[in-house]
Amino acid sequence: MRLTLFPSTPAMPPRHPPSVEYALFSPRGSPKSIMSQNPPSAPDESIRRLTDQWLAAGVLASKDHRHTMESTNSTASKWLQIYRGTEPDRDSCGELNEQLPRLVIADVQTAGRGRLGRSWDAQNDGLAFSLVINGCHELLSIAVGVAIAEAIEHLAAPTNCGLKWPNDVWMGGIKVAGTLTERVDVASMNDTHNPNDTHNPNNPNDCAASPIAIIGIGINVGSSPTLEAAQATSVNQATGRAFSRWELLCELIPLLIHNAQHCQTDRADLLNSFRNRCVLTGQMIRCTIDGEPITGRCEGIDDRGEMRVQTESALRICRSGEVSRVRKV
Repeated sequence: MRLTLFPSTPAMPPRHPPSVEYALFSPRGSPKSIMSQNPPSAPDESIRRLTDQWLAAGVLASKDHRHTMESTNSTASKWLQIYRGTEPDRDSCGELNEQLPRLVIADVQTAGRGRLGRSWDAQNDGLAFSLVINGCHELLSIAVGVAIAEAIEHLAAPTNCGLKWPNDVWMGGIKVAGTLTERVDVASMNDTHNPNDTHNPNNPNDCAASPIAIIGIGINVGSSPTLEAAQATSVNQATGRAFSRWELLCELIPLLIHNAQHCQTDRADLLNSFRNRCVLTGQMIRCTIDGEPITGRCEGIDDRGEMRVQTESALRICRSGEVSRVRKV
């Protein structure tokens, strides 16, 4: 079954990052048998093997993979607290950078955090993980959404995904994935940091050279988990096919890292990829701008990744917050 959200616009081919050579095992063979042999509380063996290969190939620098976590973003944030000190410590900053990018992934997430305090719980047939990276570009949320859409479209072709600004991925007009990106300024975590200190942006051991981003992602692969106040689907339900979460993870992580690291150099491509999938463009929407509730027509995103809203009186810019479509009566 092909899902066409934009009949007049052909699906964009995925912008795959440079290939990374690492051995992959049969997608339809050994992972199923391996997973069936896992003790109930043991981490998914197929994901363990895949992430170990990424570590060996240098795709990842470190990982934390467990069977169960309350929240992968919270776990990643607690890990960063290791680098909080009572005095500026450049050695610890260098050690931190050597551990990035870091993947924090759970087979089961019991108290995942979404935007605006919403919860996102994932059972053992969904993907719940956080990627900790250096840098937090203004287009990072755009780049993350595009990576998820392209990974699903490449794995489950032919199919199309839609992107709902600022952080949701849709299939067939229903939410299939969500993201939560959090910025952490490691230098400010240090209570005695001197704001007048000078820093070298080219020095990997300098904590103030760039912020850290925690990119939290939840994707419904096999079934739709409980979502507060939202209708949801899954990749398998939307396509009528059976994909494993490790197959989607295999597509997604290299794309995600590539997009995150090339927000500036691939700026035009990322913006166009998002615009071609934006489900709000041309729709009447509600949002809040500077504390004021606004109703208007979405005119897509600007070159900073912010949403343009045409009201009766003016064109307004929405930089963040909740956006909902105005349903026709």
